[in-house]
Parts: sequence; structure tokens; C-alpha cells
Amino acid sequence: MLDVGSIKKLKDRNKTVLVRFDLNIPLDELSGKINDRLTRIKGTINQLQALNNKIVILSHLGRPKGAVNQDLSLKQIINQLEEVLNSKVNFINDCIGEEVKKKIDSFDQSSIILLENCRFHKGEEENNIEFAKKLSELADVYVNDAFGCVHRSHASVDAITKYMPSYVGNLLDEELQNLRNITDKPESPSMTILGGSKISTKISVIKNLSIKMDSIVICGGMANNFLAYNGHDIKNSLVEKGVNSLVKEIIYHAEKNKCNLIIPIDVVTATEIRENEEVCISTVDQIKDGNMILDIGPKTIDLIKNELGKSKSVFWNGPVGVFETKPFDNGTNQIATLIAEKSINKLIQSFAGGGDTIAALELAKVKSKFSYVSTGGGALLELLEGKKLPGLVALGIIK
Repeated sequence: MLDVGSIKKLKDRNKTVLVRFDLNIPLDELSGKINDRLTRIKGTINQLQALNNKIVILSHLGRPKGAVNQDLSLKQIINQLEEVLNSKVNFINDCIGEEVKKKIDSFDQSSIILLENCRFHKGEEENNIEFAKKLSELADVYVNDAFGCVHRSHASVDAITKYMPSYVGNLLDEELQNLRNITDKPESPSMTILGGSKISTKISVIKNLSIKMDSIVICGGMANNFLAYNGHDIKNSLVEKGVNSLVKEIIYHAEKNKCNLIIPIDVVTATEIRENEEVCISTVDQIKDGNMILDIGPKTIDLIKNELGKSKSVFWNGPVGVFETKPFDNGTNQIATLIAEKSINKLIQSFAGGGDTIAALELAKVKSKFSYVSTGGGALLELLEGKKLPGLVALGIIK
């Protein structure tokens, strides 16, 4: 590994800098509202421009599986990038090779250049050394500013650092600094709100957080498994099969670490997920035949609000109900609004992350009021699990 440091220490001027961003935005957002992942790259771009560096942007989009797929071409995001950066963005339809190098060299020093989807080459996801070398030949310096990708052992994240002076970008640094408030020692009393449908994907997160947090609220589809484990008849509700042993393990770790595990005591149910569907509010032991759990009930909301009232820090990953459809957004909206109010009044430090969580906060119009909202999905969860992420190891952040 060559020299690694924070981009804040980068003093090089008039260089060509290869920057790995995470521009993997949902395809249905390629037109219309600007995605947050694009707006948050400006800090690093501005810093590099101030040093008169030529900027070469590297990213992936979707899962093309090592083959060219024009539906996943990064050319589609040029208009949004230009709007965000208020600057012309030059596109090159590949990311390695002599012709790409010549085109980069032909642009003037103030240029911003976007390379084609690096996953069009199999070498990217294989963390191939030869592919990484070819990437390194395009520039003088490498910057990783793609927090959402640091859990991937891919060439543009991992192997490339062996061949170029490498730096941590502003957004990646910002993510890590803020998430240390959760991964290291959160301000106590501390709590986590976890939603989502599958326990199997979050068991390591829950176990690790039970060591650090004073309380963990389990909501969403995951909570159904706890209710079923406790003997409640959840009727037609979503449930993950074969996870009783995982539920038992989570309860054991929570008790062992003296972490208060909170699950719903009442729920909002209906026969279908449909806007303004007739709903039934009941305790968890009185769910109507044919109904399924789609949101938490008012008593559970009060339970969570009470826990928030005692807490000084909160981490939220996963909405508590089917927030995309009214009226099953009520629980998510109420909790989001309360956390936002407490955050603005400096009564709590609030951290959130995950695609659905961000979407829920945006719908509730409170995202900007949270202390910090992470851009990471899988990377965020693996960091919370306590895993050593390849991209961070490559940069020397984790040994």
C-alpha cells in the first residue's frame, strides 16, 4: 500500500485525480429530483478544483455483471451531475485503456470527467490486480469517497490503493466520524430503532448493537417473528420462516448485555396494502382473522416516544411500518417527527441510514433535521456488525 491520508492533507496541485464516488442511484431517479448521493459529492469536488486538479470520476451503476449494458450507462446521470456541480461534465465511454488515457489528457486542467460504469468489466468485482493497474494508469492520485462501496472487495475500492497514492474523501471521512458516535461509544442513554423484514440479515447488527446500546426497538416485519416466537397468532402477517433460533439468540444477547429489547404491544392491521384501506387497531394477541400487521399501534408509539424521552442518542435503520402507503405511514411519521424536533432542540443526537429509512424521512419532510443521515446501505450495516470492511482496510483506516 502506498501513502494514504485524508484528502484534507492533499496539497498536490495541477494533478489528475481519480475519485471513486458511489453514484449508484435508483434507475427511477435518473430523471427528476436530484438524488442525495449526487449532492453530497460537492465538498470533495470543490476541494480538488481549488487546487486546480483535473477530476476523473469513477463509479458503478447497478449490476451489469461484467458486461456492457447501456441501460446501466453512467452517461444517464450527466445532466443531474452538471446541475449539482454547476459545471460541464465530460463523458468517456470506457474506464480503462490507452484511448481513455489519451482522452483524459486531452481535456484542460479544470475539467471534470466521468468514466463509464466500472462494473462493465469483470475485473472490477473480481478485485483483479491487472484491472486495478489499468485504472491507476489514468491519474496521479486516487481518492475514495464512496462510503456505500467500502464493504466491497472490488478493484476500484481495494486493489487500486496498491498502485497509487490514496486518500480518504470528505464524504467518506464525514460518514466515519459521525458513525463512530454509534460504533464506538454512543452517548448514554442510547437506543436503536430497527425495522425491515428479515432478521437473518440483521442478527449480527442487533447482537453487536446490544453491547453498545441501552435499548433496541424491533419493528417492521422483523417484529412479527418475535411476536410469533412469544406465542402470538399473527394471522396473515409477513414472517421469515425458520428463524426461531435467531430470535432466541437475540433475546439471549440482549439480556446478557442488559439491553432493553422493545417489541410492539399493539398493531395496525388490514387485509390488504392499499391506500386508505379500512384498518383495525388491536393488541398483538387480538389480531383479526385474515389481517396482516402493517404498522405499529398508538400504545407502541407511546412506548417508543417514552424511550426517546429518556435517550440522548438514537440510531434508526428501517421504517416501522409500510410507510409508502397511507395510513400505514403513521407510526414512522410520528417517530420521525419527534426525533427531528428533539434533534433541532439539541435534546438528542440522531443518526439514520438505509435506503428505505432515508425515503421515509424525506416523505415525512424531516431528513434535514436529523443530526446525521448516512448514504450507506450494506456498508453501514456491515460497519455496525463490527466487520473489517475491505475498502477501509485498503486505506489503512482499519488494521
